[in-house]
Amino acid sequence: MNSEAQPIPYSVLIVEDELAIAENLLTALEGEGLMAEIAGNATAALARLNAESCDLVILDIGLPGMDGYRLLQHMRESLRLATPVLIVSARSTLEDKLLGFNVGADDFITKPFALEELVVRVKALIRRTKNLSDKAYHLEHGPLRYLIAHQELTINGKAVQLAHKSLQILQMLMLHTGRVVTRQRLEDYLWQGEPPSSEALRSQIHLLRRGLLEHGFEGIETVHGRGWKLVAPSLLGVTE
Repeated sequence: MNSEAQPIPYSVLIVEDELAIAENLLTALEGEGLMAEIAGNATAALARLNAESCDLVILDIGLPGMDGYRLLQHMRESLRLATPVLIVSARSTLEDKLLGFNVGADDFITKPFALEELVVRVKALIRRTKNLSDKAYHLEHGPLRYLIAHQELTINGKAVQLAHKSLQILQMLMLHTGRVVTRQRLEDYLWQGEPPSSEALRSQIHLLRRGLLEHGFEGIETVHGRGWKLVAPSLLGVTE
């Protein structure tokens, strides 16, 4: 008998009110060695998320009662969950996708879709999140301290509230302190390579800078033609 502990499979919560779709997703994910569970509405999903954490949420938008957008916003703002969320929806307009990303989605796939593609996206999101979590449960840079798992930022020990995308950018910069994080890398991380406009990232950097400056921190340097990096405030060069 092999007494070695077996690795615990990653868990996925499927929030989908169409049972046939949910069961197909569950079968596909379990076939890849993932643990999957179905919640048919937002109430059931919140009960599950409050009781136990999971590694990823697959979220339909057209849920009865509270829709997927409102559920996701509640997850990010009230529960402060950093759990990656993949939206699966028949809604396919640019406005639908932008709204999903603006309230905190990590990826968006439209129905109908190939199960193989969805599984690949799920694995990529989990891998990216776990790589970040494994590298550092918390990040520090000067007076900044950021708890990744809880999305909690403090400056000189004082709690600071920033928008979700501002925290995502700051996390990437803190993971690569002193090194340039390119525009392409940040766009891939924030929007899966499809930013809503050519100025979207620049606007998000501006919001992050403004939020940090309100609490006395100024340490994001622009490296023209390349990207941005975190430096000690005394080493600041070009600003936005």
